[in-house]
Amino acid sequence: MESVFSKLANSPVETVQLKRNDTFHFNCHKGVSCFTKCCGDLDIFLTPYDIVRMKNHLGINSSELLLKYTQTVILTKSQVPMIKMNMNEDGRCVFVRPMEGCLIYNDRPVACRYYPVGMGALKSHSGGDFYFLLKEEHCQGFKEPNEWVIANWRMEQGIDVYDDVNKDWIDIIINKKTVGVGVNPDEKSIKMFYMASYDLDTFKSFVFESRFFDVFDIEEEYIFMIKESELELQKFALRWLKYVLFKEPTMFLKKEYERK
Repeated sequence: MESVFSKLANSPVETVQLKRNDTFHFNCHKGVSCFTKCCGDLDIFLTPYDIVRMKNHLGINSSELLLKYTQTVILTKSQVPMIKMNMNEDGRCVFVRPMEGCLIYNDRPVACRYYPVGMGALKSHSGGDFYFLLKEEHCQGFKEPNEWVIANWRMEQGIDVYDDVNKDWIDIIINKKTVGVGVNPDEKSIKMFYMASYDLDTFKSFVFESRFFDVFDIEEEYIFMIKESELELQKFALRWLKYVLFKEPTMFLKKEYERK
């Protein structure tokens, strides 16, 4: 089984199923002979929080990041960005160099943080998730003496933070599949989902440079929060998606715009 965030392309993989408190041996560093080999010939799907961290690391806006460093694929009837691979360097990720490693390591995507651990399921509000190891034939990291508990690995790699920020987005993905939203989405719905999920700077312009706050009843204090905090803006974008996609009462029209 493959992770929902990344898909290995051509390398044979042995998967070993684990639970949260199970252990495994692994370490990756420049002294390992296969260093950076796992950073190529694969698909790395990006989450909303991945985009925020990466664009801020690079000092560019979300639109520029998406245009320059990603390609878009259709996943669960939605457009999802995926990191471009550099076809001139053995298919390596555009952010990876053979000797230096990852140039955006501190803000690398959650799929890279999980590796070599994958999640077999992402079920919000349940304890049904399980984990597995992606044991590629070339990987020498499993021969290193460092022992990890899955839960500690998640903490060390900063995964819990990413999953916490992304959980509302995961709920939307799961909800779309469950209720059948997006089976045959129109172009407008696809663009809405893409903008609110990934292109946060364009969403910010959409909200603040339109009559959005004339139409929706949003408290002034909260408007200030989403203007100053990207995390709050991202949460707000997902609230808006739940409203427009599923008609959930995550926000309300002002009385003069309510349907009579």
